[in-house]
Amino acid sequence: MVNNEILDKVERCVQNQNTWRETKTINLIASENHISRTAEKFSISDFSHRYAEGLVNQREYQGQKYQDEIEKIAINSVKNLFKSKYADVRCPTATIANISIYYGLCKSGNIMFSLSVPNGAHISMRKFGGAGLRGLKIYDIPFDFDNYTIDMDLFGNLILGLKPRIISLGASVFLFPHPVQEIKKICEDLETIIHYDGSHVLGLIAGGEFQDPLGEGADILMGSTHKTFPGPQGAIICTNNREILSHVEKGIFPGTVSNHHMHRFPPLAITCEEMANFGEEYARQIIKNAKAFARYLYLKGFDVIGKKNGYTKSHQIVINLSEHGKGLKNAISLEHADIITNKNLIHGDEADSVNDPSGLRLGVQEMTRFGMKQDDFAVVADFFERVIMNNESPSRVRKDVNEFRSKFLKIFYSFD
Repeated sequence: MVNNEILDKVERCVQNQNTWRETKTINLIASENHISRTAEKFSISDFSHRYAEGLVNQREYQGQKYQDEIEKIAINSVKNLFKSKYADVRCPTATIANISIYYGLCKSGNIMFSLSVPNGAHISMRKFGGAGLRGLKIYDIPFDFDNYTIDMDLFGNLILGLKPRIISLGASVFLFPHPVQEIKKICEDLETIIHYDGSHVLGLIAGGEFQDPLGEGADILMGSTHKTFPGPQGAIICTNNREILSHVEKGIFPGTVSNHHMHRFPPLAITCEEMANFGEEYARQIIKNAKAFARYLYLKGFDVIGKKNGYTKSHQIVINLSEHGKGLKNAISLEHADIITNKNLIHGDEADSVNDPSGLRLGVQEMTRFGMKQDDFAVVADFFERVIMNNESPSRVRKDVNEFRSKFLKIFYSFD
C-alpha cells in the first residue's frame, strides 16, 4: 500500500526548499551556485540509472555506447574550456579528486606542502583529511597575512631544503592568486608535482580571470564544478602531462571511484558551453561585485580582510567578527533574516575553534548569476549592518530581504 503521507511530505519538503532558496534567500555561501534551467533539464535521464566503471571504451559492463559518448563529450568540453591536453571528469567530488591525485602520484611517507586550515587550506589537504589518509608527511606553506597569500621569502628555502613530492596550492579561503610561476621556477630541478586545487575559482579561471594555473606552471588543475563554475556537483581534473594523467587515472579507478555517476555529464557539458560563451563576462562581474561588496561592508565599519590589496581578486570576501560575537552567532542571525552565509576560520584562529571561528566567508557568485550588480550589494551590506551592527530583529530585516530578492529570479550568463 502506498504511503501517501510520505509522498506528500517529500513533495512539500522539495517545494519548500525550492521556494525558500531560489526566491527568498540571498545566498552568500562561497561554495555554492545555481545550475541553469537549460542544464538542469538534462540532469534527469536514464544515465542516472546506469553504472560505468573504468575508462571510455574500456568499461567493465556492457551497454555503454551512449555512456561512452556523453563522457567523451564532457571530457572534450572540459579540455577545450581549460585549454588542457587531457581531462578526467569521473570524480564525483573535489575531495575524491584530491585523494585520487595523492594515491596516484604519491607514496606513504612522501613530503607534501599545503596551507594550514586557518590560512585557507581545504581539509582534504591536511593530516585529518585525504592527504593524511595517504600517509603523506605534511608541512605548512608559510603565509603572509599582510598580503593574504603565500610567503615566498620563506617558502622557497623550505622547498629546496625538503624537496617535496607534491605541493598543493589553492584554498577554501582564496582571496588572491597563488604565486604558481615563482613556485614552478624554484621546483624546475626537482621532481616536485605542483597540484592546484581550483575548486573555488574554477569559474573565474574558465572566464580568463584570477589566474591561469596550467599556463603558469601547475602540473595539475582540478576543482569542483559547482562553486564559481555553475554546473552540477562533481569535479574535474586537467593536465598537460600524459604520464601524470595515467597515474591519476589509476588513483581514480580502481582506487577511489567505482561507478562515477554518469548523470552529471550532460549538464556538465552544457555548463562548459555556457562558460565558453558567457564565462568572461560572468567572471568579470563576479570580481566587480566582490570588490564592491567588500568596500560597502568596510564603509559600514566591518573588519574586511585584505584591505591592503583591495580586499579580494576572487568571488570571496572574508570579514573578521571577533569584536561582534564571532562567526557562528552572526551566521545564525543572518540566516534568520534569510541571508545564508557560513562561519569560517581565519588567520589567527586556532584549528580547534572550527565550531565558533572568528570569521564569515562570503561569496557573490550565485547572486551574480541571478543578476545582481555592484550597487545591489550596497543593499546587501545594509542588511548586514542592520543585523550585526544594529542588532535589528532578523525577522524584521527578513521582510526587506525577501522583497529585495524577489527582483532577482532569472539566471543570467546561460542559455536560458
